[in-house]
Amino acid sequence: MLNFFFLAKDTSKIPKEFYLAIDKFQIKLFTLSDFSEKPIIQREIFTGIIVLGGDGTLLKAVPLAYELNLPILGVNMGKFGFLTEISLHELERVLDLWIKGRINFEERTPLAIDYRGHRMIALNEGALLKGPLGRIITLHLTIEEEPFVKICGDGLIVSTPTGSTAYNLSAGGPVVHPKTEAFVITPICAFKPQMKSIVVPNNFKICVTLEEAEEEVHLLIDGHSNITLTKGAKVQFKKAERPIKLIPSPSKGYFEILREKFGW
Repeated sequence: MLNFFFLAKDTSKIPKEFYLAIDKFQIKLFTLSDFSEKPIIQREIFTGIIVLGGDGTLLKAVPLAYELNLPILGVNMGKFGFLTEISLHELERVLDLWIKGRINFEERTPLAIDYRGHRMIALNEGALLKGPLGRIITLHLTIEEEPFVKICGDGLIVSTPTGSTAYNLSAGGPVVHPKTEAFVITPICAFKPQMKSIVVPNNFKICVTLEEAEEEVHLLIDGHSNITLTKGAKVQFKKAERPIKLIPSPSKGYFEILREKFGW
């Protein structure tokens, strides 16, 4: 029997096709509250995490997936669903392959983001953003302990290849294949328009210091964790110690999904 953590965007709208597939393979689902309220449950019994929703829902599962070293099976019920590659009609096939030991795991490199001794894991990106007043902020970028450049503007994104198609792309950054061993640093509406994205090896350490700000600045991690920063704050980015494992679509490749989702 397979045991999965289960995370859904809206539990009131779970289609019957989902439950039929789960019942067919006698899969047992646990919620986060089950895990926290029942200490007798051992971490070792879990096979993975099933996410039913869109990319935002999947990203909320990343910290747990990283902590327990569990793969994520993302079933798309959202509007876009670039990371949640599995369609509802593919779920039964994927579960069958998993039980037979023929499932493929696709490893994605996450970011380890350190701020004031607290470490957070991001699959897509960490972004330093100006606050509600909309005033320009000044950030100092250091790469591999070498002072690089001051960036005046709306903020800065440090993105993984997985996250290159998210906020990074919206800010004018490049699309980077998930297997590329690199991180992308993209200014957001920089005061100097010639300042563009830079791609660096993913074993480089990146440090961003908030030098000037007339209001509070936010560190946004994967679109769901928001930390308020003040002048002088230092945020460090580096490659996490281990990858996040995703389950790819059994019928479509990366470039086909890329073409379809973006209408290229």
